[in-house]
Amino acid sequence: MTPILQPDLSEDDIRQRSYLLWEREGRPDGRSADYWHRARAELEAEMEKMCRAAALAGETARFVLPKLPISLPPSRTESRKIDPKDEPAGEER
Repeated sequence: MTPILQPDLSEDDIRQRSYLLWEREGRPDGRSADYWHRARAELEAEMEKMCRAAALAGETARFVLPKLPISLPPSRTESRKIDPKDEPAGEER
C-alpha cells in the first residue's frame, strides 16, 4: 500500500481549533494542554480522512482548512475609581 502523505498542521490551525473547543465547553481554566492535544488529533484525523478519500479516487489532496466561527477572544479593560473630589461641581452620578 502506498503511504498517504499529509501536510503539516500549523500552530495557528491547532490554536484556532483548540480555542473553539475551549469556548464550546464553557472556557474552563487549567486545561489548555488537553484542548491543544484534542485539537491536533481532530485535525490530523480530518486530514487523514481527506487524504484517504483522495487516494482512493486517484487524486492529489489539496487542503484548505476551514475557518471556524469563533467569538473574539476576551479582552482586558482597565478602569479607575473616580474620586468624588475630581468631578466638576454641579454634576452628580
